[in-house]
Amino acid sequence: MPNEDNIYPAATDAENSLQSDPQPAAESIISKLTNRVQAWLNVKGDVTQAEFLPLPLWLWALFAITLLSMSSQIKLPFSNGRLALSDLTVTLTFLAVLWCSWRKEEKIFYPLTGFFLLALFPLVNFFAASGMNGAFETAKLYQRYFCGFLVLSYFLRRSPFAVALLFSLGLFSNLLLAIAQTNIYGYGSIQAPADVLALPLGFGKALTGFFRSRMALSFYFAVSLTWLQPQWLGRNPGLLRCLLVLLATVLLLCFIPHGMMLVLCMVALLIASMFLHKRALLLNLLAILLVLFSLTMGQENTQRDTVLGTLTPCKSGAYAGELKTCHLDFLAALRMASLRPCCGVGAGRYQANIGRCYGELPNPSYNDIDSDTQAGWGILASTVGFPLTFFLALAMLGAMTLALCKYYQQESSPASQQLGAASALFVLFAGFFISNPMIGGLCWLLTAVVCSAIIPHGKELRCKLNELDTKGIIIGGILLGLLLLPLLMRKAVADPLQNASLSGSSGVRRAAATHVASNFVSHDSDFFLVVNASQVKEFTPPFEKHQDSQAADKLSLRIPDGKGVPPEGKEPAMEHGGALFEIELPKAQRCKIWLRTWWDGACGNTVNLQIDDEPRSITIGNDGTYHTWHWLESPRVYELEAGKHQIRVLNREDGIAFDQILITSDMEYFPQDIEEQP
Repeated sequence: MPNEDNIYPAATDAENSLQSDPQPAAESIISKLTNRVQAWLNVKGDVTQAEFLPLPLWLWALFAITLLSMSSQIKLPFSNGRLALSDLTVTLTFLAVLWCSWRKEEKIFYPLTGFFLLALFPLVNFFAASGMNGAFETAKLYQRYFCGFLVLSYFLRRSPFAVALLFSLGLFSNLLLAIAQTNIYGYGSIQAPADVLALPLGFGKALTGFFRSRMALSFYFAVSLTWLQPQWLGRNPGLLRCLLVLLATVLLLCFIPHGMMLVLCMVALLIASMFLHKRALLLNLLAILLVLFSLTMGQENTQRDTVLGTLTPCKSGAYAGELKTCHLDFLAALRMASLRPCCGVGAGRYQANIGRCYGELPNPSYNDIDSDTQAGWGILASTVGFPLTFFLALAMLGAMTLALCKYYQQESSPASQQLGAASALFVLFAGFFISNPMIGGLCWLLTAVVCSAIIPHGKELRCKLNELDTKGIIIGGILLGLLLLPLLMRKAVADPLQNASLSGSSGVRRAAATHVASNFVSHDSDFFLVVNASQVKEFTPPFEKHQDSQAADKLSLRIPDGKGVPPEGKEPAMEHGGALFEIELPKAQRCKIWLRTWWDGACGNTVNLQIDDEPRSITIGNDGTYHTWHWLESPRVYELEAGKHQIRVLNREDGIAFDQILITSDMEYFPQDIEEQP
């Protein structure tokens, strides 16, 4: 132990070494100055609960509610669901922490690197000219990674055990709800994104726990388990504790329905247990073997089908061998990022532009997997550019390395927390290629894991620049807020890709489409029929005609947002809104049907299609390309006889429009822009 009178141990040790090892005067002066600066920045001291004054019970109660709300995506039933319950509780707790730290004259840990990264977000959005959308998204980042980090840091330094306990309660609450949802709706059940967003609280009616999608729940279970399990076990667990942790691990692994996330979680658990102790390694090997046994042995079951179906990156059935939507979306996102590599298209404008960057890739016709599966690294690269994405990836890897170093340097209880943090960061880093953990709910877990990985404990060396008092927090918040002003003052660019060269993406696909179209004229076996909205024979409200300069014949059929959807429990039909078209085929055709659509948003991105007297219509849409005209194909191949046929486009959601229908026998054809009859 260092002498208590030795306030600057680093400087004193250096000075003693200088006296025993003479060196030139200039080098000696430089070394002394360097060590004095280091001594000013670093202070050796115990960071334990005894260092802080006790907190009032009401603050702990508020913090408990906040951590439980962080383990969910519950939204408040107003402001169109944009405000989550956790946003409200974190804001209240942040204000309470700020008041208590001022009263008790305490400092809160916040890394200087965090300020640097947060300051870069409004900077790149300024150059991307994202306007109000970029400012709003940046403000959300401030709340999550500035306010949320300070709240978690304030309590993690006092009681890591309490934080782990509360996150564990949230984890098992989600597990119990997932078990109940499995009994009611079935294992691996999902809902269309539009249907999820229409839920009053944002969750339910599928295997989602308190989250909005199966993917988000899988990500949450995987990260939480890898972070908390080393803390549950500790350095020297007894037999009873090992058995309880084994049971919890098996249950949680069984309720990770997404195959890729399940594999990531298993790998992270095995790696972490090698660093922990032999009992942990044996426990995780046994848990993984039990789960694999349930997936591979016995009769066919829904769990096996769900896990195996989400384990492969390729589709099955009629589209076997084709990459799934999320992976195609990742490739398109990287293509969009390459068009604006430095600053991207700006935050909040991903969905509006991604559909234009698929190029020769097949534009996804329907959501073949559940929501929240767009790759986070692709979203970051395309919205804020490659440099900032690289810095964020480097920061995650740095935090993971630092957590492992801390684990080896400590013998106290927080060491297990930091080993878990390193394991969870591995899952998060790899999971960024599958989904986006920066969305609501998962973002708090990302913040908590990073905080527990880098926060100082015990006798660790601390940097004064990373310790903020109340005044420093307020000044830091004001400075971050001021960075939003230039972003708000700069007029948003309507089309961030207007001056970007699309020759390497959509131009390739357009050229290919033109070439194929010419084949239709020269080959009698190919059938190609374009029907415009102006040719509608009959339509019923809430469908209405709309003059649109970007539509075929400058006319579209649309259902404005808020005009109504079919009654609950009723199938889409003409009586609830539809448009009827009649076509005539000279001979029998095996064909595809495409629809040129315009979506208002995630709650208005589907229509139903019905041919002749089909007993049930089929849904087209559930894609994420909003506020732009784009083509979508029906997921069905039609066998149509020669003669007249009726095509009905039926209301399923409001906030939609369409202007063209394309019927073609060429299964490889991808329409582009406004199509014309050859």
